[in-house]
Amino acid sequence: MQFNKHQVDKLSSFLIDLAKILFASSVFGFFIPGSSGQVNVIVFIVGAIFAFGCLIGGLNLLSRLNNSHQL
Repeated sequence: MQFNKHQVDKLSSFLIDLAKILFASSVFGFFIPGSSGQVNVIVFIVGAIFAFGCLIGGLNLLSRLNNSHQL
């Protein structure tokens, strides 16, 4: 299955937005004391890794979309 340019653009923006949400909820939640839910070190590390992965995936799709016309 091959995606068109509009679908790849939406998927990349979704991954970038997901990275923002993961970063805000896990990484910022780790440093804010007295938050409603405790964020331990494991959640902090896993959230940071997934946020970074989503950001890299979204930026990779976006750069491939801008650099090639084969999508």
